[in-house]
Amino acid sequence: MSEPTDTVTIRVPKSLKSKLEEMSKKNQVNLNLLINQILTKNVQWDEHITKMGWLQFNPSTVREIFNYLTEEEITELAKTIKGDIINGIKFIYGDSSLQHTVEFMDSWLSATNTPFRHTEDSESHKFMVNHVIGKNWSTFATKVSEEFVTNLGFKITDIHANTDSYSFTIIK
Repeated sequence: MSEPTDTVTIRVPKSLKSKLEEMSKKNQVNLNLLINQILTKNVQWDEHITKMGWLQFNPSTVREIFNYLTEEEITELAKTIKGDIINGIKFIYGDSSLQHTVEFMDSWLSATNTPFRHTEDSESHKFMVNHVIGKNWSTFATKVSEEFVTNLGFKITDIHANTDSYSFTIIK
């Protein structure tokens, strides 16, 4: 069931319209869907990240940084950062319910163009994430997820970290 829609007419420079049409063709989606995706990402993620002061880095930069960290340093970093993520969830949604926690994770992965799959059933949310950042990133991502999910009072299981992927399950 999709949300009801409304029509909006906007004026954009011809050069912007041309770039949007090129993106639409490249991504094999119609122009309307592309513009909706862009607007949704801005409203659900970009606007908040700017206000929270979060930075974005190229994956190769992150990989290089994480290559120098030991597992102990990664664990300590995850413990330190969990508060920033919890604050981010509360800042965007006003609370840290399971629904908002999962929406935050979906938005974060989508906004960073990280390939992932999120499945849900009556008992759990399962995340499977692919990346090109290396084993230490997988270790960090699973540890930080475990830290903030557990701190919010939810249970996380089935944690796996590989060189180019990681996965975990959040129990409802």
